[in-house]
Amino acid sequence: MNQHTKKRWRFLEVDWLTYARTAVFRPTLLKAVSERIVPATLSFCSFPRPSVILNYFNDPDKDIDLHFCRERDIPVYRVISSGGPIFGDTGYTFAFIHAERGSHGIPSTVEEMFAKTLSGIAHGLSERFDIEVRFRPLNDLEARASDGVWRKIGPSSCFFDKQAIQMGSGIQIHRPDLDLMATIITPPPEKFHDKQAKSIQERVTCLDDIVGRKVEINEVKQVYVAQIEKTFGVELSHGELSRQELDYFKEFEEEYTSEGFLMDRSEKRLDPLPRGTRRRQMQYKIPGGPLIRIICFIKGSRIWRIIITGSIHASPLQPSSPVHEMENALMETPIDGKVIRDRLNHVMNRPNYEMPGVMPEELAEKIMRCCQ
Repeated sequence: MNQHTKKRWRFLEVDWLTYARTAVFRPTLLKAVSERIVPATLSFCSFPRPSVILNYFNDPDKDIDLHFCRERDIPVYRVISSGGPIFGDTGYTFAFIHAERGSHGIPSTVEEMFAKTLSGIAHGLSERFDIEVRFRPLNDLEARASDGVWRKIGPSSCFFDKQAIQMGSGIQIHRPDLDLMATIITPPPEKFHDKQAKSIQERVTCLDDIVGRKVEINEVKQVYVAQIEKTFGVELSHGELSRQELDYFKEFEEEYTSEGFLMDRSEKRLDPLPRGTRRRQMQYKIPGGPLIRIICFIKGSRIWRIIITGSIHASPLQPSSPVHEMENALMETPIDGKVIRDRLNHVMNRPNYEMPGVMPEELAEKIMRCCQ
């Protein structure tokens, strides 16, 4: 594409937020881009202190040790995004793309957006540092370590809102405190069923270790800038948050840092349970896809309530998500495989509903098994 015909995107450098407080930054940018107040934006974020995010479908009581975080004064916020919980420290960076749906270069599905963005970043990192980096579906960046094992150097998330999309890509540049990370994030063994590594300590590495020297954050920023420009055929121009975005940030801060929003996926919100309610739980890992946890509360021969959590990717997330709509559709449902399957299919057949890697038929089968 000719330089003069390239679409111009805004570029923001953000170093004044913890990773957790991007819980407020994300919806701010999404709203501003949706309303066409600002152009499509690449935000490159680095962080002043360690913190933790819970993605939209994570259970705060099961996916992390929330009590430990609060004892150690480690901020934890829930974000409007998909995937599993993530620990972000001063050696971690995260880049966001916020763009209008259907705009120049933006694919039409979450899976295609992951593949396009992360393949470009993997190529850029490989070329810049003379290492092997690959995109591993659904949403990981992996680097080949000196022992030949492919290890994760960065998580990613993506969802499509009604008017805009949010794509995020993280890189662990410097070695984190892996024992601290493993204490905070508590995945079940199923999480690693389709991985070479079988624990967080084995699974996660950092760019420093792969490259064999200390990598500067600025070097990674340059890779993101160059590869986003190349991959999407755009030109990035430095900018700042608009006055309207700063107003949105203040408006969203109370809502998205509240205890109620954080605990939305906790089963404690159902307390007290009606007398005679039986609780059942199961979890499973979809190869190349998310970990899914199902908790069924059964009264008689019906599902009284169901909670579906895990490292799920879904679109849209607001005003309601496919997961929340499935849970609503299954309230007071007979424990009958066909009925459950039909209700899940009815939800997933809605326009623009996506849950990459999740098939309604398989989910219905797992729900039946959980109930039994």
